[in-house]
Amino acid sequence: MLALIRLIVRTLAQPPARQRPRTFTPVAGNTWDTTKKKAQSTAYVLANLERLPEAKVIHVVDGDSLIVAKGRHLTMIRLDSIDCPEGGQDWGDTATYGLIKLVGGRRIMLEEHGLDDYGRTLATIYVWPADREEPTNVNERMVTLGHAWVMRKYYDHLPEERKAKLNRLEVWARSKRVGLWGTENPIPPWQWRRKQGV
Repeated sequence: MLALIRLIVRTLAQPPARQRPRTFTPVAGNTWDTTKKKAQSTAYVLANLERLPEAKVIHVVDGDSLIVAKGRHLTMIRLDSIDCPEGGQDWGDTATYGLIKLVGGRRIMLEEHGLDDYGRTLATIYVWPADREEPTNVNERMVTLGHAWVMRKYYDHLPEERKAKLNRLEVWARSKRVGLWGTENPIPPWQWRRKQGV
């Protein structure tokens, strides 16, 4: 079984970031419902965490994408409402390592928001650090650590309090020059992808 999982992960995973950037393309004529589900408040999610699907992280693809095992099925997850630098872009590898440090090989809880145009499950991920009683919202943590931008164009399904928190975390990281904000000229990944034609 482990050998099969490794084979599937190798098949699904892209080559290392230094070889080429992410090249996901929307599937023409897909029948996926890409409507995002309205998210609940933080208090509601934390109070009902045991109802969320549990998964095991199998492989971190980059700073905002990973492959998880849900039971016997492998699922590609895209962290919702944030965007990390791409492989081949400044800070891309560092953002990937940041996500590995947070969730690599661990059991996580998934607050699923729907599918994106590439068929990936959009999710907010929660993980329990050993030294805390309350779980960490990984999406928010990636912003706090300066590994990600908030994707304001794609976060309208979140309640106002969650949008406001993401915005505050990004403003704080920028003001303290944390992570990518301490680099010379951080370029948002969506602009970088457009220039690269991906």
